[in-house]
Parts: sequence; C-alpha cells; structure tokens
Amino acid sequence: MADCFVTGIAPTQDIAELEKMLGSVPNLDPANLSVITTADRSDRHDRSFLNFIHAGGPQLDAEVVGGPIAGAGSIMTSSGGTGVPGIGADTNSLGFLGHPYVVQHVGSLPIPEDEADNYNDALEEGRCVVAYKSGNGDCASFEGAFRAAGLKHVKTFG
Repeated sequence: MADCFVTGIAPTQDIAELEKMLGSVPNLDPANLSVITTADRSDRHDRSFLNFIHAGGPQLDAEVVGGPIAGAGSIMTSSGGTGVPGIGADTNSLGFLGHPYVVQHVGSLPIPEDEADNYNDALEEGRCVVAYKSGNGDCASFEGAFRAAGLKHVKTFG
C-alpha cells in the first residue's frame, strides 16, 4: 500500500495536553508522528514521546545549517541561495511546512496552497500541526482517531 499522511491541527502547544491527546490514539507509531510547533525548544520537548519539530526561531536555522547536532563552528557548504529572510522572492508556498528542516522530517506533503495556508495560520496563532505517515493504508482510521482526540481540520494527503 502507498504511504499517506494524515494531518490535523492541535488547539494547543502545551506538551502535556498534546501527549494526552495523541497518546490516546490507538495503534499510533510515535516514530511516524511529527508535531510541528513554533514554541521554543525545551528539555520537556526533548523528553516527550512526541517528535517535535520547531518551525521558526534560531534553533531551526542552526539545525538547517549544520544538522541537529550543529555547533557554533558549523560550516554551510551549500544552501541553494542566501536563505536570508526578506531578501529575494519567496517561491515556497508551504511556509513553515515547506522549510527544508520540516520537509526533511515530515516529507513533502502533497497539499494545495490553500491547505498549507491553513497550517501556517495555525502555527502563527500558537497551535500545532500534527502529521502522521501511515504506510499500511489505514489512514481513514487515523483520521477518525485524530478527530476523536480533539484535532481539527483533519485531512489525508498522498
């Protein structure tokens, strides 16, 4: 069966609430789950069973340049351009979801631009975007489970 992505918007960035919501989803493999947030990275995020991806902020920039273990001495050998915010045209319609670090962990979600705008708005408003990669064709059951857990705007792509 082909892979599909089930996505939804969580109404909070609170780690304990997210763990409670998503921990109740049956048959969920945490290795295939990503929670995109604009919250500052913390030890609590790192200890969670959820895979948090921090969109925006300095931690994201450092990770894009040199990987997750980047230090102050990282060398960027290629970036495909200056990558300086506000300079040059932004041709990326996915916003946070299209950021190279997010794409690297969640995958290039095959979503229309207006759907990407919904996710970007949610992130900017302090909510989280949840994405789950399912390779066994049970996306419909995960859609229902995500809705039952309290996620909004649940959709499947792929």
